[in-house]
Amino acid sequence: MLRALRMAIAVSGWRASVAAVLLLVGAALPALEMLALGALVGSLPATIKAGGLTSVAGHRTVQALAIWAALMMLLQVAPRVRTAVATAMGWRLDSHLRQRVMAAVNRPWGIAHLEDPAVADLLSQTAGIGVAGYTPGTAVNQLINSRIATTLTAIVSGALLIGYHWWAAAVLFAVLLAFGLIARSGFARQLRTVVGQTAAVRRAEYFRTLALAPAAAKDVRLLGVGGWIVDRLRGEWQAGLDEQRRAQGSAFRLTLAASIAVTATNAVVYGLLAADAASGAIGLGALVVYLRAVAGLNGLSSLNGADTVITQGSAAIPAILELERRTKPQPGPPLARLAADAPARDIRFDKVSFTYAGGGAPVLKDLDLTIPAGSSMALVGLNGAGKTTLVKLLARLYDPTSGAVRIDGQDLREIEPADWQRRIAAIFQDFLKYGLPARDNIGFGGLEIAHDQAALERAAEKAGILERIQGLPAGWDTPLSRHFTGGADFSGGEWQRIGLARALFAVEAGARVLILDEPTANLDVRAEAALYDRFLELTKGLTTLLISHRFSTVRRADCICVLENGAVSELGTHDALIAKGGRYAEMFTLQSQRFVGTGASA
Repeated sequence: MLRALRMAIAVSGWRASVAAVLLLVGAALPALEMLALGALVGSLPATIKAGGLTSVAGHRTVQALAIWAALMMLLQVAPRVRTAVATAMGWRLDSHLRQRVMAAVNRPWGIAHLEDPAVADLLSQTAGIGVAGYTPGTAVNQLINSRIATTLTAIVSGALLIGYHWWAAAVLFAVLLAFGLIARSGFARQLRTVVGQTAAVRRAEYFRTLALAPAAAKDVRLLGVGGWIVDRLRGEWQAGLDEQRRAQGSAFRLTLAASIAVTATNAVVYGLLAADAASGAIGLGALVVYLRAVAGLNGLSSLNGADTVITQGSAAIPAILELERRTKPQPGPPLARLAADAPARDIRFDKVSFTYAGGGAPVLKDLDLTIPAGSSMALVGLNGAGKTTLVKLLARLYDPTSGAVRIDGQDLREIEPADWQRRIAAIFQDFLKYGLPARDNIGFGGLEIAHDQAALERAAEKAGILERIQGLPAGWDTPLSRHFTGGADFSGGEWQRIGLARALFAVEAGARVLILDEPTANLDVRAEAALYDRFLELTKGLTTLLISHRFSTVRRADCICVLENGAVSELGTHDALIAKGGRYAEMFTLQSQRFVGTGASA
C-alpha cells in the first residue's frame, strides 16, 4: 500500500504536492465546519430569547449560518478537486507499472524465464496489474481520498475532543486505532491467501478456457470430456475457497471481539456527553461539536469498500518488484560487439549439450557442427531430434547447458546479445501474425529502415506477396485481420509468404544469418520447392539454416546435417548422403515412395 503511494508520488511530480495540500485542507475543513455548526446551534437559544433574527443575537446566528454554509460548500468542492488530482496520479501510476512489467519481461535476451512456473505465477498476478480488476492506480486514488483523508479528519476530530476530556479522546483513539489495524490485517491475510492460490487459479483458468474456447470445442465435444473439465474446474476453485474460508474464519472472530470493544467505548463516551449536557456542564453548541468529533474519530476504525480496493489494487506491486528482480541483468564483464561482416568464417557448435528446465534427458548431447559462413545448411531428422532447439541456441534464445556456440571462434556468450540477434532473420513455423497493417508485418524485420517503401516492396516481391498486398483495400496500410475495420484475412500460405518477406526485409536491414524453421508447411510440395529454389538463389552468399521435413526442398542446400538422438549422425551433400546409403538415404527413399505413381517427383 505504502509502496504504491511512494511510486505514485515518484511518477506524478507536482500532482502529489497538490494532493498533499488538498488533504491538509480537507482535514481542516470538517473540524471548522463542526465548530461553525456548534456556534450556530449554540446561538439559537439567545436568538429565540431575543425575539428572532432581527435582534443582535439573531445577527450573530445569521453570520454563523453564512460561515457554516460557506464551509459546507468548500466541503463539497475540495474533495472533488482532490479526486480529480488523485485519479490523474492513479492513471500515471498504472501506465508506469504496465511499462515496467513489459520492460521486465522483455529485458532478458532469451526466453528461458518465460518457461519458469514461478515467473508464470508472477505474470498471472500482474496480468491486470492488480487483483479482481482493481489496479494500483485505483488503490492510490482510494488511499488518498478515503484512507488518508478519513484518518486525517479523525485525528483533527480527536484533537477537538481533547477539549472535552483528554483521557476520553485518548482511550477512544487507542481503541478505534487498534480495531482498524486488526480489521485491516485480517483482510490483508485473506488477500495473501488469495494470492497464494495463484497456481491453482491458473489451473482453473486453463480448464475454463478448455470449456469455452472455440479452438477446443471440437475435441471437447467429440471426446465427451465437457463434464470432466467442469468437475476439475469446480475442484480447483473449491480448494481455493476452502483456504479463503479458513482465513476468513480466524479474521472474523478477532474482528468481532474488537467490534464489541469499540461499541462499548463509544457507548461510554456518548453516555458521558449525554450526562454532562443534561447537567449543564457543557452547552448545546459544545454537545454538537463533541458528538460530531466522536463520529469523525470513528473513521479510524472504518472498513469499507475503499479498503477492498486499496488492498487488492496494491497486491500486484510485490509481484512486479519480484518479476523485475528475477529478470534483472546479472553483473559481468563487458560484452564484445561483432565485426560488421560477422560471421565471416563460420558458426561452430563446440560439444554443445542442452536440457530444458524441468526436462529429464538432454535434447542435444556433445553436438559438434560447423556451418561455413555464406553457405546454406539443411537440418533433417525425426521429431524430437533437436533441430529447433539447435536454431534456438544459435539465435541465443537459450544458452547451452555445456559446450559453446562460437561465431568466428568467439563464444556467443561473450557477445552482446542484441548485436548478434539483429544479425539473424528467423522465421519459425509458428511465427507471429500481427493484426497490423501489411507494412508493419513486413517492416518489423528491420525497424530502422521500415520507412523505406522501395525496400518493403523488394522484400514482398521476392517472397511472392507484393501483388496481393497491392490489391488490398488500403494497400500496404490494410490491417491483416478481420477484427479491425477495413481489415483483410490471409490464407495460411499467404501468411507464410508475409513471414518470408519479413525475413528478406531483415536481410535488407543487414541480417547475415537466415533461419527457416519449416515456415512453408502450409504450401503444397510444388509451391514450396519453387519458393525454396528462388529463396536460396536470392540469399546466396548469406549463411542460411533450413529445417524441413520435405526432402524435395532440403536437397537444394549446400550441405545437409542429419540429427539423431541430439547429435550429428551424418553430414554432406544430398548426392553424397544418398551414395552413402545411411540414415538420410533411408528417410529420403521412404518419403519418395509416397509420390511413386502420382506423377510428382521428390
